[in-house]
Amino acid sequence: MSAPYYEDDSVTLHHGDCLDVLRELPDASVDAVVTDPPYALEFMGKTWDGWSTPAAFQEWCGLWAAECLRVLKPGGHMLAFGGSRTWHRLASAVEDAGFEIRDSIAWLYGSGFPKSLDVSKAIDKAAGAEREVIGINEDYLRRKPNGMKTPGASAYSYSVNDLPTNADITAPATDAAHQWQGWGTTLKPAFEPIVLGRKPLDGTVAANVLAHGTGALNIDGCRVGTELITQHGRGESSNASMSGRNYAEPAGRSWEGRWPANVVLDDTQAAELDRQAPDAGAQRPVRGVEPSAPTDSIYGSRNRVQGPFHGDKGGASRFFPTFRYEAKAPTSERPRVGEVAHPTVKPLDLMRWLVRLVTPPGGVVLEPFAGSGTTAEACVLEGFRCIAIEREADYLPLIVSRLSKPLQLGLELGA
Repeated sequence: MSAPYYEDDSVTLHHGDCLDVLRELPDASVDAVVTDPPYALEFMGKTWDGWSTPAAFQEWCGLWAAECLRVLKPGGHMLAFGGSRTWHRLASAVEDAGFEIRDSIAWLYGSGFPKSLDVSKAIDKAAGAEREVIGINEDYLRRKPNGMKTPGASAYSYSVNDLPTNADITAPATDAAHQWQGWGTTLKPAFEPIVLGRKPLDGTVAANVLAHGTGALNIDGCRVGTELITQHGRGESSNASMSGRNYAEPAGRSWEGRWPANVVLDDTQAAELDRQAPDAGAQRPVRGVEPSAPTDSIYGSRNRVQGPFHGDKGGASRFFPTFRYEAKAPTSERPRVGEVAHPTVKPLDLMRWLVRLVTPPGGVVLEPFAGSGTTAEACVLEGFRCIAIEREADYLPLIVSRLSKPLQLGLELGA
């Protein structure tokens, strides 16, 4: 293997195509894969995010997923981000490569901005019609305050053949445009899926964990919130799932924080959820009954027990991991060297939570698509080693810059 581009006690960074570098890594040599690969959405016209067909993208995903499977220890997990329009191709490729699909995590955020075609404007533009400007989209101006054209006190018109991308609100000019006013082509982006796969076990989970240190998720290390919760026993099958507790929780045990969910919120979504459900699980009995031990019938009746008092209160967001989200990561998390910055940067706290979820203490994490180095920094802060690979030479100094700065140990995880 060629010499690493950068190496320290925690991170080894390789420059090259991930397929070439992965083929040189030993079998069963890493504990987890946490990665943010391209989504095949032709993001900002970047060549690294474009494929000729969806099938070609899936085939490519299968190639690197198969190499990740080989270098993972038995029972090792892979977390891979995907785009909402293409992640089914990613998930299929991961499964076809030999992984067991264990779950999918939905990262929900409220700051996405729709990139939709205004059908009404497109119709007028094709007809060469002029649209009258009747107002200003103040929300757009707040989002993009620089370089906006400000109209005079009275309305004015301009040719739609030269429509600027700005905050002008215009009226339809043709009958057809009136008919299709309010129609677009995309929804507001508000989530990204994360595929959770696991390499097949070597025997049972218990045997695999003892032999390889992999095969399980770090539940207690990723619990939500800091409140002390006690599971009151009502017999072997007594658990209160509707309150945010879980059937896996043993009766009579106390623990700090709630079981991690497969939905992760940003603070905007958490606030909206709390607005709609401000006292979910407050100190009152659950209405109705909750399931206890199942009968032998798959779809038949279940034995039931009356719900308990839950002994806690607060907004519904406390049941979910919550991280601060910004449409653009803050300067401290978005390295820049000269004029180069990476266009897609995940929140550092989110990546810390993910690497902790699937990596045993002191384990090695593989990131085949290092980008700006967020996963690598997350590994350093969580006490893991990281093998990172990046193909684009422009981004390598960003990663080194990120790893060379003083790292902050705080983790923002909402309840």
